[in-house]
Amino acid sequence: MRAAEAETLTPGVGPSGLATISPMDSPVLPEVQAAFDRERSDARARPPADAAAFRTQTISMYGRLAALQADAIARTRVEFACKRGCSYCCHLRVEIRPHEAFALAHYIATKFDAGHRARMLRRIEENRQRIAPLSPQAHVRAGIACALLDEHGACTAYEARPAACRKYHSMSVDVCRNAFNDTEAPLTGEIEHEDVRLAGNAVALGFAKGLEDAGYDIALYELHDALHRALTDPRSERRYRRGKRAFVKQPGDATASR
Repeated sequence: MRAAEAETLTPGVGPSGLATISPMDSPVLPEVQAAFDRERSDARARPPADAAAFRTQTISMYGRLAALQADAIARTRVEFACKRGCSYCCHLRVEIRPHEAFALAHYIATKFDAGHRARMLRRIEENRQRIAPLSPQAHVRAGIACALLDEHGACTAYEARPAACRKYHSMSVDVCRNAFNDTEAPLTGEIEHEDVRLAGNAVALGFAKGLEDAGYDIALYELHDALHRALTDPRSERRYRRGKRAFVKQPGDATASR
């Protein structure tokens, strides 16, 4: 994860920034670099054999991401303000990779009952239609709540949430609130801790780069669009497993991942 490969939440992160992944030149501790290299090597050497194995490996990667960030938190003794129901960051634009979309879609398909699935799919489609004509910057300014939020501001698919959500930790609820209330204003203080952010990126990006080395699509897609396609188009996962682009615009489809 050397300079050109390091990825992080974009500058201006928080409710006034993009919850996407983009290059950033940041110093990396040796143990963080080692984690990136290990993730990449392992994913490249042992590509999953089937769809279930992809999901299993993705969820396992999330566990390693959490462990490395926990080490960084303990080392730096940083304190975070995040708690259940605080959902300012859940109004950001989130972009995810195909392996994350399929793991999240499987969670919804298997853990939600039929009524909940139908309601969730409607909400995902509604957000997808709202987001489709927006640029990424306009999407951020729109402050659209994630379709996965419940009425209490908690994530209904927390166990399968993507890496962008898992990696994000806020040091100040006031800064998040201020940015949420005025998406045009600059941040009023620091939000993330660099060491914790890079620890999360080392695992998530290393795993993704290893899959890319093995021939799989690791492009970033807007969450609602990718999730809708993963839930409704079984061809997307088959394309992905053949090394093709997972999510493509179909005839008559007015939306497309940006």
